[in-house]
Amino acid sequence: MATEEQINALRTELNIELTNALTEQLTAQNDDLKSQILELRQALQMNMPHHSDDEDNMDILVNEHMRDITRENRPQMSSAGLSVNNKHFRDLSNHELHKIKKMHMKEHSFKPRTILDESLGDIMNRLVNFLTFSFEGYTKAVYNAEVMEDVYDNDKSMYQSIKIHLIAIILFMREDQNILYIGILLIFISMVMYLMNITTS
Repeated sequence: MATEEQINALRTELNIELTNALTEQLTAQNDDLKSQILELRQALQMNMPHHSDDEDNMDILVNEHMRDITRENRPQMSSAGLSVNNKHFRDLSNHELHKIKKMHMKEHSFKPRTILDESLGDIMNRLVNFLTFSFEGYTKAVYNAEVMEDVYDNDKSMYQSIKIHLIAIILFMREDQNILYIGILLIFISMVMYLMNITTS
């Protein structure tokens, strides 16, 4: 029979051999991963478009972006807000900074569509729709005004009724493009009244 000391010695030798085998396996896997990451990085650098030396300088890009941000009126997007809300801004890679710059330029180059960009047929179609569904929109605005003022049909005085209708008019005009179509309608009514005045006099 083997003594206890021999068993302990065998256990220690087995532990050492297992540890060495695991260390060798982990080292081999680590080397494989490093080589794969290096190949991937080289492939990405080959596919990325080449920029001039001044564009590759990260400090210049960061400073340009910060200069654009100083014109922002939103507090979270100002340079002071960025230093608080985005502490890792200077840790971005060159590629990420170029992407941010492109997104910023794309956002500022977008021009909102106005009524001048639409055809006369679309404007008249929307004006007819506005006339058709304006009563429903105004009724919703009255309900919203009643909820805002916490006053309902049963316990409304004359003053509260006038106040609720004034709030409802403001809410109705603020919704979507209602104020625009109210203005077109008023111009149309004034032209009709002017023509009637000319023909009757």
